[in-house]
Order: sequence, then C-alpha cells, then structure tokens
Amino acid sequence: MIILAGLFGALFWLFAGAALAQDSRGTADEAKAMVAKAIAAFDAEGTAAFAAMTAPSKTFVDRDLYVFVFDKTRLVAHGFDATLIGGDAASLADVNGKKFGVEFIEKATPDGAWVDYVWRDPISGKDVAKSSWVVSHKGYVFGTGIYKP
Repeated sequence: MIILAGLFGALFWLFAGAALAQDSRGTADEAKAMVAKAIAAFDAEGTAAFAAMTAPSKTFVDRDLYVFVFDKTRLVAHGFDATLIGGDAASLADVNGKKFGVEFIEKATPDGAWVDYVWRDPISGKDVAKSSWVVSHKGYVFGTGIYKP
C-alpha cells in the first residue's frame, strides 16, 4: 500500500511539474498582445523604441516570449539575443533549412500572420517547433513567437 501511494505521489508531482512548466510558457494571445504593445511603443517613440525591445532590456520579454523587429531585410531589434541585430533575414534558417526570416517579411500583413519553424527554446535549450505572430507596420515587421514543446 505504501509503495502504491508513493507511486501515485510521484506520478502526481510528475504531471504537476509538467503543468507548471506549461504555465511558464507564453500563449498565442499573449504573443499577439506583445506585438501590439511593441507597435504602440514604436508609434509613440519611433525607432528609439527598438532599444527597449532589445536585450538586455526586459521591457518586451515575458517568460519565453520576446519581441523581434525586421526592416525590409535586416533585424533591427531582438529581445532575447542582441547579437542577431543587423543580421540579414535571408540568412535566418532553422535546422531543417526553412528560411523563416524571409517568410516573416513575405507573410506579415497589417492584420498579422503565423509562421511556423524550428528554433532554440530558451527554457529547455532544445530546438523545438515554434510559431511566430508577425505583423507588418509602417515598413517594419514586428513579431513574437510561441514555443510548442
């Protein structure tokens, strides 16, 4: 009986831990809200807002969500990795060779669109499926992605 109770206890904590880990992840609605917040900051401050959107600033970072911004060809803000700034969208490809940087720019609309690809998860450190919400606004593409582990 004690062994059975211990087994059920271990299973409970295993599933509870998985649920808590999922709770620490951003949702699709939260990603859309973060992009809207970034666009509002850009409308208020112009390109000066990009500094607040770029690491090490945490203004536009929430758990595994972070903002990124492209002009027509290059990355101009990135909330997780500032070393990517200035990188050409055409050079961004996932582990499967998908040119998702180009797809961000091609698929982004004023109403927004989702782009699927594989990217390094900042929580697990593994390459996992990701989907980014990208919105075209005044010559820029604003985006935030959700990880789907």
